Amino acid sequence: MAKNLIFVSCGQLTDTEKTLGVLIKTVIDATPGFEAYFAETVQDVEALGRHVLDGIRRCAGAVIVLQDRGVATCLDGKEWGHRSSVWVNQEVAVLAYRQSFEAKKIPILAFAEPQVKLEGAMTTLIVNPRPLSSPQDVASAVRAWLAEAQFGGGSEDVFETKWSQLSEAARKVVAALLEEGGCNVKESALRQSLMRLFGMAREAASRVVRETHPMFMSTDLVPKQARFQPKRQPRRIDANVVILG
Repeated sequence: MAKNLIFVSCGQLTDTEKTLGVLIKTVIDATPGFEAYFAETVQDVEALGRHVLDGIRRCAGAVIVLQDRGVATCLDGKEWGHRSSVWVNQEVAVLAYRQSFEAKKIPILAFAEPQVKLEGAMTTLIVNPRPLSSPQDVASAVRAWLAEAQFGGGSEDVFETKWSQLSEAARKVVAALLEEGGCNVKESALRQSLMRLFGMAREAASRVVRETHPMFMSTDLVPKQARFQPKRQPRRIDANVVILG
């Protein structure tokens, strides 16, 4: 009988974080009917596409750990709040995309350090994360969750097929859309998100948005009626259309 794959998304900046991720994986692997995926090292885009995205595609559930990565500031210099790992944010964004596209719930167990602020896709995918306490408490919570949650099995080929049709630039646009909340995202906000997440220059971010829009249309990820608004009006991309199309 096939085991349910649980995707573990946990920071790996410190030895303590890696140890926690390995502990969660060990608990899952020791539970009958389950196995865990935890990427201890992801060093390039190719590895991301080959391993992490495949784990997200196949998983029946996910354990998310949000560790503090420091204070983020707004453009006016005011403190916005504490952010978590960029990698974890992106993995959550892809999980949100998959869940929305397949129109089925993926069980999520989330832990967060108290100062971390939820943003983007996390605000809809993660509800009331548990406080990140001792490793022993985390392990106990994972065991209880595995026993209680309803797992519907991993993804079929739908997500993989649709995702494989997107260029790397288009995948970054999807991540940026989810980062901005996934609904009625202004093009200016989308451009800023691309600049912040992927270090793009303003001109490059604008070009990516323009060039990937036809790709969403041609792959049927966006219905034909979904268009940018005229240039004289604030242009928007409806991320619900992108995700659910």
